[in-house]
Amino acid sequence: MGQLPVVEPHPRTENVFKRDGKPLVAKVPHLNGDYLQFRVEKAMELLGGLDQAIRPGDRVMIKPNFNCSYALPLSTDLGFLAAVIEVLQEAGAKVTVGEMSGRADWPTEKVIANLKVMPVLHRYGVQFVNFQYDDWLKLEVDGDHWNSFRVPRSLYEADKRVYLANMRGHSSARFSAALKLSVGWIDLQDREFLHNDRETVAEKVAELNLGWQPDLALIDGRRSTVTWHGRGDYVYPNVIMASGDMVALDAEAVRILKQFPEDNNLDMPIADMGQISQAVRHGLGSLDYTLVEAPANIGTEQRGRAKRTCS
Repeated sequence: MGQLPVVEPHPRTENVFKRDGKPLVAKVPHLNGDYLQFRVEKAMELLGGLDQAIRPGDRVMIKPNFNCSYALPLSTDLGFLAAVIEVLQEAGAKVTVGEMSGRADWPTEKVIANLKVMPVLHRYGVQFVNFQYDDWLKLEVDGDHWNSFRVPRSLYEADKRVYLANMRGHSSARFSAALKLSVGWIDLQDREFLHNDRETVAEKVAELNLGWQPDLALIDGRRSTVTWHGRGDYVYPNVIMASGDMVALDAEAVRILKQFPEDNNLDMPIADMGQISQAVRHGLGSLDYTLVEAPANIGTEQRGRAKRTCS
């Protein structure tokens, strides 16, 4: 790869989605038939408005999870991706999507083709950046496990970053949600180091977020799995969540996953989980947050008979 340009972490940006000094986590029920865009907008409303973080003209990089060629919760649902693109574009953002798939289902082009991602992006005029072919930068960090790792220039130089995470159990990191999206922006050599010691994977994942803080993170929790290996039978939390704080968001996701009994790696205090504890130690987020919830849609918007009805 040759000599790479060396860059430093971006200054930590303040989470704008707070109340009384505490980060907000928006939790919106999503039931079959609900319009996803409306529920994403509801989450933004609960946080106080997307315009606090995203302004017209911002170059926004969406980081989804296209780790493998399988559906939610192993990969970002295309309907969810489309809903977030619509909300961001309506806010005036210039949206790009970037990702690099995992070792198990490499290469990224195959995963993107199998998942039918490009027709969705073409519909909205959104460019896809395959990080594998991006310019790579050497990001120097002050971590316990990492002193540097390689990151794609397009993600590092974006004005704003929006994460689209899923939530599920995971074999080596205990769970996969917003913090773990970071694995998708390091190169294959760094991924080898990430996985070379199973006992340190979770802490290493947290430290991959030392380079910058996302402006917004969302979790599609409509469908999940809670087994230790992250596969198997589905469970249905039926929620969409959003926050400016990855630690708070992931903690709430794990609390939800814990409600579904299973033989897994979630049977321990959330604060003691490696991803969470290491992220808190490095000041990447807080476990002291405020949950703001919306009611589920349980009836038509216009109840009863009306003089004019939809036909």
